[in-house]
Amino acid sequence: MAETCVYLAECSMADTAVDGLDRTARAERLPTGLRSTVIRPGRGAYEPFVHLVLLEAGEITVDAGDGSREAEAPAALILPPGPGVLLTLGPGCDGWLLGMGPSLLSAAVGARAESEFLAPIGTHLMIARDFAPDTATDPAALAERIADELSRPTPGAQMAVLAGLRLLLIDIWRSSGSEPQRLAQGSDAHVLLSFRRLVELHFHKRLGVADYAAQLGVTYDRLHGICQRNLQRAPLQLIHARMMREAASWLERSGQPIQQIAHALGFPDSAEFSHFFKRQSGLSPSRFRQQVRNQSEAIGLARTSFADWP
Repeated sequence: MAETCVYLAECSMADTAVDGLDRTARAERLPTGLRSTVIRPGRGAYEPFVHLVLLEAGEITVDAGDGSREAEAPAALILPPGPGVLLTLGPGCDGWLLGMGPSLLSAAVGARAESEFLAPIGTHLMIARDFAPDTATDPAALAERIADELSRPTPGAQMAVLAGLRLLLIDIWRSSGSEPQRLAQGSDAHVLLSFRRLVELHFHKRLGVADYAAQLGVTYDRLHGICQRNLQRAPLQLIHARMMREAASWLERSGQPIQQIAHALGFPDSAEFSHFFKRQSGLSPSRFRQQVRNQSEAIGLARTSFADWP
């Protein structure tokens, strides 16, 4: 039977989502039909997102770049980020597609000791077959609640979305049968992974490299050496890259005044933010926004990610 290729809209929730949450989360029903449907969840603005699929009916084929895998309902999947992930939904498929940006994923995983078990989530395809977790809340009900929270400006919406996604991540991880993976304490990979998680949680607070090193329990020089040795970039460059991605995303996808964006990123005023943005990109924030709106050749900062991080 012929396939119908459908790409999910990049900003399908932009008009109804809670302010800011639409840049870090998504929740929508899977497209259904009498024919197979092909979608790329990580297309466009959702490229850095880790996606969750809750399959309630039908069959699905996933191509994450290392071969195809199939799953039959009831099943749940955690997809790695990137535009190359391809989903083929069989006829009559039904379920949910949920997504979370890097900051929301880091917040969901957390920074506690037991969070190390969940840290590899999103780095590779994870499939939970016969997904029927023995929990108080039905996964589909959780997905519906997340979608509802994203659709209206209710106080506490971000906490509710985070709580729902965290429960789903844990349930899928447990049901997948994946063995807990703990990196050697103090190893380069462990420090880099922990540093990345802390940057995602705190980049808007404008902490210094020494502050991150203290939270990691390492010296400034050790953190600097690990980043240079493994990524050929200084810790401050990595922090600034994350700040720039967030800034570019705000400028491109929201109509917020530059002063408000500056405050959201921890800058005391728009002048300091503008100086930082221009020093990093060669463009002022207003010029970058104008180029995006004019569909001119923009620098593409909102599309960058931590792909070079482990």
